[in-house]
This record gives sequence, structure tokens and C-alpha cells, in this order.
Amino acid sequence: MLVVGLTGGIASGKSTVSRMFADEGIPVICADELARDAVKPGSPALEEIHRTFGNEVLAEDGTLDRVAMARLVFQDAGKRKLLESIIHPRVAEAQQKKLRCLELEGHGIAVIDVPLLYESGWEKAFDLVIVVHVPQDVQEQRLVERDKISLEDARARLKAQMPIEEKKKRADRVIDNTRGMEHTLDQVKEILVQLKALARQ
Repeated sequence: MLVVGLTGGIASGKSTVSRMFADEGIPVICADELARDAVKPGSPALEEIHRTFGNEVLAEDGTLDRVAMARLVFQDAGKRKLLESIIHPRVAEAQQKKLRCLELEGHGIAVIDVPLLYESGWEKAFDLVIVVHVPQDVQEQRLVERDKISLEDARARLKAQMPIEEKKKRADRVIDNTRGMEHTLDQVKEILVQLKALARQ
């Protein structure tokens, strides 16, 4: 089975592209969903996060307080690495289980949507990587509008990720998401033809 990594930057439109692949009949595994499952109340991961970071990262109902957690890790690369070391192995394990199931069902291609693919050093886990690209100034503008935050906060969030231009350089395929949905969908369909040819090989 051809395993394809899909990534981008914050507000680049990666989720939209994910949905387009799913609409074309390609199974999409969302690493964020796997990460949310990994930190459900009562899970070993959440218990370890609680022990490591303290009560401030738990909400009143015992779930992970994502806003508090994000505030901590956006400001401190060391804490971000620590959090990743707790969550990533569990996400990788869940991902492998899902891939095995898809392969048994006869799928030839699977797309895995991973927001921090390069930052996590996961590129070697995929046969090829697609990056959804928009220029950084477009990311900033979309992030300010989407999350109702200041430009300064938007830039701080972007700074916590690898620059989008660096991701573009590393990508095996790039989808330009600056010219409307139709143009983006055309690129998805074109890449899908290539992926199907590769999967047959």
C-alpha cells in the first residue's frame, strides 16, 4: 500500500485538501484525531501528561485543557518536545493499526494528515509527502481572521512551526492553495492520478 503524508502550515488549507482526498474515495487518517484519542480521560498518555506538567493542563472535567497546554508548549520548545515524546509514539502505534486494517480491506493508497510532519521527523514514515502551500503572509491573514487573534499572536504560532517555504522545498508534491477551491481540487485530482499509477507499481 502507498502511504502518503499530507502536511502544510497553520491555516494553509490542509484540512480542506484532506476532505478532497476523502471525497475522491481515498482513506484519510487524521493524526490530530489519533492524538485526541490518545489523551482521553483515563488514558496512560493523559496520566503521564498530568504527572509531567501538573494540574494546570487539566480542565475541571478531567480532560486535557488544550488551550493551557498550547500556551505552555508554544512558548517553550523543550516542553513541546516533552509533550511530543509522550503523544507521538502512541499516535504512531494507532496509525500502524489503522494502516494494517486498510491494507486488509484492499486499499492501495492511504493519506495520513499530519500537521507537524517535518517538525516531528516523520517524513521517512511515508512513501511520499504532499505539502499544501500558501505564502506566510496569507497564513498570517487567515489565522488572524479564523482564530480572532492578533497578528503578533499569529506570527508567534507560525514561528513554532517550520517555515512553509522550507516545507515546500522538502515536499515530493506541492498543492498551491491560493487560487480558490476549484484550482485546488484540480491539483488533488492530478496528483491522485500519479498516486494511483505509483500504487499499481
